[in-house]
Amino acid sequence: MESRLIAATLLLCCFGYACAGNMPDYIKICHRNDPELSKCVKQSVHNLRPYLGKGIKEINVPALEPLYIGDLNILEGGSSGITVKAKKLNIYGASNFEITKMRASTQNRRFDFELLLPLLQGEGQYDINGNILALPIKGNGPFVGNFTNFVAYVRITYDVRNVNDIDYFEVKEFALKIRTGKGRLRLENLFNGDKVLGDVINQTINENFELFTNEVIAPIARALEVKFLAIATKILENFTYNELFPV
Repeated sequence: MESRLIAATLLLCCFGYACAGNMPDYIKICHRNDPELSKCVKQSVHNLRPYLGKGIKEINVPALEPLYIGDLNILEGGSSGITVKAKKLNIYGASNFEITKMRASTQNRRFDFELLLPLLQGEGQYDINGNILALPIKGNGPFVGNFTNFVAYVRITYDVRNVNDIDYFEVKEFALKIRTGKGRLRLENLFNGDKVLGDVINQTINENFELFTNEVIAPIARALEVKFLAIATKILENFTYNELFPV
């Protein structure tokens, strides 16, 4: 889950900070003609990770810990016949990502990368009504989830926009997909607090964790796309293309 902010960070590092005198010294500069650009960008992003948890005020990067998603309609009926809503959703652990694969090309104006998210924790409020694995389920209340070894695939394409004879970086596409891993969920107050029924449902969900998360991960990924694209845009509008990608 988590991977849109990473994209913003990726762009941020790559962008440049070509003017070393005006940029933080904790960002490793990458040049657009570097024959090992992909390796450089990967190192740049990893170099920035320790600072992401608290955010970086001077470049308007918000804190990743926690990553606030807010309210989200996860499932609304459809073929599964279940409605799932999350409220006040927070994600912890997003800054502990690792880039496992990276392809960066300024010639093709594209970045493709794969992120490993070793451990995430989500918490908030839920509202659920319908059937899961042929079992009726209904309730609302707090929930907590632990997620291990989720993988995010991110594709970024961009264009160069000229404004008053100055070139700027402009994101054309920001696509995010998530492959689920292992984990556990705990939904409190199912069936108005009936512990026996609640334990049965929680056990069923966790015994079929991958199946359940595959049902709900797509809308979560879309929510992350929107959030991280906004962050990337906020970063990019502060620099020209040549500042972000020095020759």
